[in-house]
Amino acid sequence: MLEKHRSLRRSARILRLLASASLGATLFALAPVLAPAALAQEAAPLTLQDAIARAVDVDPGLRAANAGVEAARGSLRQARVRPNPTLDAEVENFNGPGDLRGFDGAETTFSLSQEVELGGRRSARMRLADRELHGAELDHVLRGLDLVRDVQSAYYDALAAEELVAIARERMATAEALNSSVARRVAAARDPLMAGARAEAGLAEARIALTRAQAEAATARSRLASFIGGDEGFTLIAADFALPRASDHEHGPLGDQSPDIARLSAERDRFGAAVSVERSLAWQNPTLSLGYRRFEDRDGDGALVAGLSVPLGVFDRNQGSVARARAEQRRAEFEIDAARRTLAREYAALERAIASDARAVEATEEEVIPQAERALALAQDGYNRGAFSYLDVLEAQRALSDARQNRVDSLRSYHSNEAALDRLTARFGEALPIEEQHQ
Repeated sequence: MLEKHRSLRRSARILRLLASASLGATLFALAPVLAPAALAQEAAPLTLQDAIARAVDVDPGLRAANAGVEAARGSLRQARVRPNPTLDAEVENFNGPGDLRGFDGAETTFSLSQEVELGGRRSARMRLADRELHGAELDHVLRGLDLVRDVQSAYYDALAAEELVAIARERMATAEALNSSVARRVAAARDPLMAGARAEAGLAEARIALTRAQAEAATARSRLASFIGGDEGFTLIAADFALPRASDHEHGPLGDQSPDIARLSAERDRFGAAVSVERSLAWQNPTLSLGYRRFEDRDGDGALVAGLSVPLGVFDRNQGSVARARAEQRRAEFEIDAARRTLAREYAALERAIASDARAVEATEEEVIPQAERALALAQDGYNRGAFSYLDVLEAQRALSDARQNRVDSLRSYHSNEAALDRLTARFGEALPIEEQHQ
């Protein structure tokens, strides 16, 4: 009886160990599935607007552009300043022979002189500095728009890479199922050994494709993270990769309010202001002076001294600088016309490309992929019944993978072209912290 009781206790202990081992093995097997799920719960979803906002906050290029704006503001403050007066002190007729020995016959003069700006030089200088400030502000805007475009491209590239990983996983799952089916048929002598070798090769290719897709997805996530401060603790919203509603992604017409045209216009205005500055420099500024002169040989008596100094514009009237500034202004006008034509062509090409990509995505989702999925299901069923060969199933699988790949490529092209069009029309301009202060 005692031996039976001990045997029962040993059996219970063994059962508990087996149960613990089984639970541990189960948890170990589920770890690859549970770990990403736990990380996904901890990581916050990252929307495109969030990515843009975070990139704007940390981008050093925007800070550099903002420093350029601050420098232009300093130039404007300096342009408002008038020339400084000059204080002169002069001693004459001292330490000479006879009556001029020591300071007995010395004359001491103290005077204050002031340059008077003519020809509207100060106002022209201020206008030039203001135009330079406007150009620096537009440079800041353009840098921000370039950043937004790059963030958009990185965001959708990361989404596309995750879609490709999902496609590669489905392909590998299909290859594993097909490999098992082929192995059973080869073992039953219903298929030749060559079919089994091909199935093994197909499974190896699917594994390689999955590994490559995962590496490319990691690279795309790292690139996106580099724009937002390097933090990769985020999840992407797969729904953002789908075609957007047309009402949410409308673009206005491309006119003179385009940031690129506005920047060229600001450069033209700067050259116009430079013409005024160069013309004002042709005026010769007089210098007025007023002082007091003390005579030591007259018991310290003195008298006022006044003066006027005017440079003679005989040789240098700044003709060459005026001609150069006018030529640069004409060049800026031609560059604006050329840019209008270039941007109009680019705008039209992007609109056509976006429409073409949208039609390709819709056709692929509504027609090609459903038919490819149906063809693969029929091929697998027919293969299991012996009606089709392994090559038929393989061809159907590749057709479905190609269709899904084409959908991802079309969506990637769509979002890339839309990011370029957003850049041209400054669709995300309101997301940039810009405060214009020019006149």
